[in-house]
Amino acid sequence: MNITVTFKHMDSSDAVRNYAQTKISKLEKYLNNILEAHLTLSMERIAHKGSGIASIKITGRNLDLNALEKSDDIYSAIDLLMEKVEAQIKKHKEKARRKETLRNNQETYFEGRSAGPVSSGDLSDLGIEMSDDFERKPLSLEEALNKLRKKKRDFLIFKDKATSKVSFLIKSEEGYSLTQPDL
Repeated sequence: MNITVTFKHMDSSDAVRNYAQTKISKLEKYLNNILEAHLTLSMERIAHKGSGIASIKITGRNLDLNALEKSDDIYSAIDLLMEKVEAQIKKHKEKARRKETLRNNQETYFEGRSAGPVSSGDLSDLGIEMSDDFERKPLSLEEALNKLRKKKRDFLIFKDKATSKVSFLIKSEEGYSLTQPDL
């Protein structure tokens, strides 16, 4: 992990830099894919008092974290910042763990099922009847209407000659309706 410490509006101190680098390097025990950490330390004067500000940007594989903390002392600002970053890392890991669990549950559910077409045995288990009752050659609307009347069915699936779209001709009590979904 590449750790960079930048000082703003304050003198750089080896003691503060080493303290910050030690704290940041401990984050690797939580997450090993951290590539870079950039810590910015600054002092701000508010009402004649010094206030330490610590902000960090952590980048890694599938990870971007940002945090900022203020305190009276720069050391305590670093400590508060590390607590906040640890909480963010734990939240990130929990989210990744939930995704992995969900992915594993889906794989378990679909385990043993073919990746290709669904077999009629699988459909019958679900109470679905397999049928390939559709017209393979393109038909005009009049031809489709005649076929639907001859078959004495409630619907007909066909490819419309005029539009080259898959069409559904449906018979109802009011008459016939035509549906052409955008696929």
